[in-house]
Amino acid sequence: KEIHRLSTRDIYYFEVVDNRSFFYCRDSVFESQLKLYEFEQITQGTGFFRASKSMVLNSDKIDFIKPSFSGRFEVMLLNQEKVIVSRRYVSMLKQKMGL
Repeated sequence: KEIHRLSTRDIYYFEVVDNRSFFYCRDSVFESQLKLYEFEQITQGTGFFRASKSMVLNSDKIDFIKPSFSGRFEVMLLNQEKVIVSRRYVSMLKQKMGL
């Protein structure tokens, strides 16, 4: 019911859950009217990359990564939240991390 002004550097990831879009920041979550592809377009050429079918992740907010089962990677963010990068997008993760 409020409108917040966010900078992309404050966003850890953007995710779509049950057809609703959300920005996840360090300590807060904000709902958005943007579609996943629109957010991807806005952040093209930055540290953001597609991490799964429903998530765009900010590589600048990654603390560390480790391989998980089935070719996926587990990512620990700077705010101590864990997210999974799908097998399909692991190559993009490695590219963003310089691996």
